Amino acid sequence: MHEFLAYLWFFILAFELFMYVILDGMDLGIGVWALFDKNEDHTSAGLSIISPFWDANETWLIMAGGILFGAFPAVYAIGANALYIPIMILIFGLIFRAVAIEFREHSKRKRLWDVLFGLGSLAAIFGQGFAVGGLFGGIKIGPHGFAGSPWDFLTPFSFILSFGFLFGYMMLGSSYTVLKTEGEFQKINYTRVFISAILSTILTVTGLILLPFLNLPEMKMWLSSPYKYLLGTLYILAAFIISMIILNTRAKKHENGLYLWVSFLFVDMFAAGVFEIFPYIVPPDVKIIDVASPDESLIAMLIGIGMVIPVILAYNLYIKRHFRGKIKKETSYYG
Repeated sequence: MHEFLAYLWFFILAFELFMYVILDGMDLGIGVWALFDKNEDHTSAGLSIISPFWDANETWLIMAGGILFGAFPAVYAIGANALYIPIMILIFGLIFRAVAIEFREHSKRKRLWDVLFGLGSLAAIFGQGFAVGGLFGGIKIGPHGFAGSPWDFLTPFSFILSFGFLFGYMMLGSSYTVLKTEGEFQKINYTRVFISAILSTILTVTGLILLPFLNLPEMKMWLSSPYKYLLGTLYILAAFIISMIILNTRAKKHENGLYLWVSFLFVDMFAAGVFEIFPYIVPPDVKIIDVASPDESLIAMLIGIGMVIPVILAYNLYIKRHFRGKIKKETSYYG
């Protein structure tokens, strides 16, 4: 029973994190593109796209933190120490993004807030990349918890992952903008998806070439059966999806299909990430079942959070449906 509940909560936690990545990743990607576009109308259009739900998307991240605290308190304690700096970079990035979005609407110098909007989004992305890179790079654990340096997350692998998050989010944001716009701005975003896809491909190939030299503690596990077959299949599937994304961007049509292909890519790569650490939660030493809370706590959480998750899902579906269709040029952030 304990093993079942521990694994169940691990996959619920993974689901929460995936929902954050796929939803807020789009917002962060649109924010990063604002750094490279001095056309205020384009940034206004991007903010109009994300205005109904960007703040609500962060709910998934908050819930993931709550689940980690309740279901795996030892991991929460270890992560809070080992990944304190990346987590703070993420939090401050989200704060700066929120301030920039709200202040921009009332400012005459919108470009200043556009840059802060982009920098906040960039910081939030690199905070995520450094945190995940620090996790995969191996967290030093002693008899009393975290036994490493707060700067251990700064590894070549964490930088590779951070840029992977960056290019992926830029692809996601621009593909959704293609779906929500038309005309010149839509064509620009087709090009942005293409650029992001090419950069992601180059980074992935480079990362796979460098992987044997990065001394990751999980490498032995990844090269064993059945991991090597499963991960190999997922990476081959990712290559096929990337090729479909590039073909769609060159054709500049099938806008719904383009966004779906990018979403499938995120599903595929997130699944690869989950299987790369399972059955560990802090690889390569801490297993899921060894640090899960008592069964009574896990069952009680199922009752409480089990009622909340469907509500949040229903809300996300409602706002997506209510605000479906193309945005209008005259629409403001508060419109």
